[in-house]
Amino acid sequence: MRAKADAFVSGAERTTNFGREQDLRVDAAPRQRTYLRFDVNVKSGSVQHVNVLLWSRTRSRAGYQVRLVEDTWRERRITFANAPQLSLDYVASGPLKAGAWKAVDVTMLTDEMSGGKDYVSLALTTASPKGLDLASRETGLHGPRLVVERGGGREGGLPPPPG
Repeated sequence: MRAKADAFVSGAERTTNFGREQDLRVDAAPRQRTYLRFDVNVKSGSVQHVNVLLWSRTRSRAGYQVRLVEDTWRERRITFANAPQLSLDYVASGPLKAGAWKAVDVTMLTDEMSGGKDYVSLALTTASPKGLDLASRETGLHGPRLVVERGGGREGGLPPPPG
């Protein structure tokens, strides 16, 4: 399933909203974080596996961390100053290749999805001062995805190849 909302925030521009950008940014200096919201719509059945898929525009040895956040933010209003607090638990992406999809297993962060939650919100952070850019939902085909595998099958995934 495609992201319903995405934006990045910047500590250097604490009150600026970046909810319409084609790039999602993650950096340690200046602090930049990305926020993603997915409509999971899982009402019954247990979630067995969850992956977040992001298209990397830049190469990175450090990659990013995926953290769960409260679903209190809005794409056109979120700023660094009002962004939700990050969870302490995270899953690391590992290295990224430029111009490629990266799948990160976030099952341990999203266990409560089987409890009937409508949305899941995630934040991306990094410890690396070499920033990285990811494609936002405004890019269309390369926007963030969430793949949820339940007992009955798989929801979401990569788009079909062009052509």
